[in-house]
Amino acid sequence: MAQRVDSSVVVEAPVERVYDYWSTLENLPRFMTNIEEVRPIGPGKTHWRVKGPLGVKMEFDAETTQNRENRQISWNSVDGNIETSGQVRFQEVGSGRTRVEVSMQYWDLPGGRLGEVGSRFVANPQVMVDQDLRNFKEIIEGTATPEEIQQRVAGATAQSGAVAALTSGSGLLIFGGGLLLFLLLRRSGRRRRSSKRSRIVFEF
Repeated sequence: MAQRVDSSVVVEAPVERVYDYWSTLENLPRFMTNIEEVRPIGPGKTHWRVKGPLGVKMEFDAETTQNRENRQISWNSVDGNIETSGQVRFQEVGSGRTRVEVSMQYWDLPGGRLGEVGSRFVANPQVMVDQDLRNFKEIIEGTATPEEIQQRVAGATAQSGAVAALTSGSGLLIFGGGLLLFLLLRRSGRRRRSSKRSRIVFEF
């Protein structure tokens, strides 16, 4: 089942500069939190290494299918363990202002339906893309450096480590066992309280 994510942002920068930054796809890991590397492997082709749901590492090759200067960049995956496509559009909305619109789709996430649910639980794709565009806005407007953005990402990753551990196989087993024990104890406690109330009623 396909997942589609759409997001947009208006940045205080001319469309030419915004397009130039995006058209160098190696810049994407500077502000996109789930992308670790994008490197050229041939004319119009790049190799991507990304962080998937539950800490799964994914790699694929992508082909740039459309590149209209100052207007649009589109790409499709052509080989790898995930099928994805993306498109970014640039629109001048005033003197020195640009609207950036991003659309991304994913198919065949690792783990199938479970992987899709897991990806939404651990890191909602919509929230991630929204944050990525805010990161881009800060970089292109000069209010933050790529290094500062990466430090924030590292901090957020550390904070989510407990969630990732919880959703791993052993983490789910421990959590499930603990939840079951809690429910059994709670049920037992209710029975004891209920029996005590009954004895009191009968004594009076």
